[in-house]
Amino acid sequence: MSAEFIKMISELHEQRFNVHLGQLVENRTPCGIFFGFVMTPSDAAANVQTLIKTGLNITCAIVLADVQANALRPLVDVPVITLEDFPNFGEENFPVKPQEVFLNLVLKDFAFIPYFTRYGIEILTASDNQIFSFTMKHLPELYDVYEMLGSDESKKVFCAAIKGRLTGKISDYRFAPEPQYFLESFTPSAGDIAIDGGAYDGSTALAFTKCGAKVFAFEMDARNYKNCVARLGKNYDITLENLGLSDKEGEENYSSWGTGSRKNSGGNLTAKFIDLDTYVARKNLPRVDYIKLDIEGAELDMLHGAAKTITHCKPKMAVSAYHKLEDLFTLATYIKSLRPDYKFEFRHYRIDCTDYTLNDEERAILKYFGLNYLVPTPCEMVLYCG
Repeated sequence: MSAEFIKMISELHEQRFNVHLGQLVENRTPCGIFFGFVMTPSDAAANVQTLIKTGLNITCAIVLADVQANALRPLVDVPVITLEDFPNFGEENFPVKPQEVFLNLVLKDFAFIPYFTRYGIEILTASDNQIFSFTMKHLPELYDVYEMLGSDESKKVFCAAIKGRLTGKISDYRFAPEPQYFLESFTPSAGDIAIDGGAYDGSTALAFTKCGAKVFAFEMDARNYKNCVARLGKNYDITLENLGLSDKEGEENYSSWGTGSRKNSGGNLTAKFIDLDTYVARKNLPRVDYIKLDIEGAELDMLHGAAKTITHCKPKMAVSAYHKLEDLFTLATYIKSLRPDYKFEFRHYRIDCTDYTLNDEERAILKYFGLNYLVPTPCEMVLYCG
């Protein structure tokens, strides 16, 4: 077994979230909790109390601005400070000296992680023993995928993905510099037929046309589809379908959550789905050269429904591999079973919020604090196949 993989596993036993949490409690390490763009004072107060009840030495709550601080202060028994206070404190007179900050789990708030790292403060998000047990149970499968990866960088990113998921430390992840889905040698080429699974607002479909590809884009969510139509206009290099990709053709329930809309048997909306093999046959496509998938946990279903296409065409693929814990090993293992000659790479990306998620006021706040719109999160891991 690889020395790097063994080292990562040994560190996990010592650094996993619950062990680290116990050490913070035992050592009375000063900790804080941060509330950013979304802050309801009563909910924030409840979250502070929940952390205190674990035995943590919560020495402060940190918010963006004075108006939030004034609303929260009467509800909690710890100091409430703002991000604007940070530059006014030197290391010696920082009022609470938090060494660790727990992040209130709102995606937009992850944008402030680089701000905290400027002050040497570690950001933590929650993990649990179930995730650790699941990972330990499936170490053989994870190691098999690790060995499939072609480059040292992919192996480092893969190990970091496992470690970060179990420690809860954003700093343990390893983020790629290139735009998501655009790792060199794994992008569509001129004249390619490309499948965009999970088109959302059409931005990736447009990017693929700039590579010279003819794109067939699939968006399940009716609201997202409508927005996508408005954005794409009459772009004749893109065929946009209000369909979900799955393992079979039919109608299924889904939940509408914007970028997170997903197939869900308990959802209150319905959409039409199709398997790619049926779609390719029906449209008389001569081949498929490229597939991008980001369909919120339905990636393996879609791959089952594209087995003939993948086996026959061996398209280059960029497959999201983070929606389910098992995605780190089930996706590559299944793809390899279809075409043993596939080569794999693995990358983890910051979420690019340039075109969505943030409103104008939020963009102005980030600019004020010297932050950009690339947000480091535990999400956006991509398995490349070629």
